[in-house]
Amino acid sequence: MKTNPFNLRKRVVSLAFLTAMATAVLSCDSDESVNFDSESSKLTLVETLENINNTANRAPAPGTTPIAGIAVGAEFTELVGALVYVDQELDAGLVNLFSNGTNQHTVFAPTDEAFDALYTELGVDGITDLPAELVLDVLKYHVVEGRRAANSVVPPVKSRTITTLLGATFAVNKDALLTAVGSTATITTANISASNGIIHVIDQVLLPIVPGSDKPANAPGSDSIATIAVNANFTELVAALTYVDQELNAGLVTLFANGTDQYTVFAPTNQAFENLYTDLNIDGITDLPATLVLDVLKYHVVEGRRAANSVVPRVNSRTINTLLGVSFSVNNQAVITAVGNTSSIVIPNISASNGIIHVIDTVLLPIQ
Repeated sequence: MKTNPFNLRKRVVSLAFLTAMATAVLSCDSDESVNFDSESSKLTLVETLENINNTANRAPAPGTTPIAGIAVGAEFTELVGALVYVDQELDAGLVNLFSNGTNQHTVFAPTDEAFDALYTELGVDGITDLPAELVLDVLKYHVVEGRRAANSVVPPVKSRTITTLLGATFAVNKDALLTAVGSTATITTANISASNGIIHVIDQVLLPIVPGSDKPANAPGSDSIATIAVNANFTELVAALTYVDQELNAGLVTLFANGTDQYTVFAPTNQAFENLYTDLNIDGITDLPATLVLDVLKYHVVEGRRAANSVVPRVNSRTINTLLGVSFSVNNQAVITAVGNTSSIVIPNISASNGIIHVIDTVLLPIQ
């Protein structure tokens, strides 16, 4: 079952971020140092709050604390943890950008509760259970170039399109509701002024899923499907693969670890498996017949490298043929209708050396 030691994780993440920022500051001249005192950051937060419905308000004057300092002072622990994670894994430079950068950026900052809700939905314990490349894309989807206050984000009447650092867009309506490609969120606090930008607090993590887009399949990655599944803690899926290999000598572990043929895997989250176990009143995958589990696994695999644009249709539903020989359909909202249930693609296009993984939120059932 999933564990979630949030308090310990928050302390560790805060320490890691402060250490990273201290390193970034020490690399600059002394007159370029910034004040990361948490009390001053909290004061900045209180003083700059404005009513987001008053869209006539112009951008507040730049504050004295950078975006990174406000994020730490206001205890955006999960957002901070995501920034540290992609910096450590990919050398993305986001900590330095938001702590010492002089260019202006607008950040739509999800609360800790927003991240925790995402972790629950995906069945993971924290941000480091997700591929760093994916997390970097999600973070870029929350950042816009320039200093955009509420009056240039929230429209008076018709929806407004916002273009992000990722290149993907989201829309904002007059009620401060953000409609992203794969989710929605609401601005709950606007116009928090930093020295290098503006922060708008939002209540959900925006997802840059692109159903039906023309984006081609990602280039093959360096890790196999099996390696990604293990590293991203798809524990229940890995257990199912191991179970049928041990019981039936199915060879699935070798296929996804060392095979050179390309496959597309619709990978259920741990929470998806846990929900299935609850529905069936069992403790785990080994309580089911191995032959049935093998059929279920084959129902989640498609031959070839199929990115989101060849899975999710523009308009009419698309039929997907699986290794089991039984098909399912996908509509233009990335909802999968299987023989026995439905599921949604929550994270697409995780690229492996031997295929592509699309994360789904329910185990697909090939029987009624």
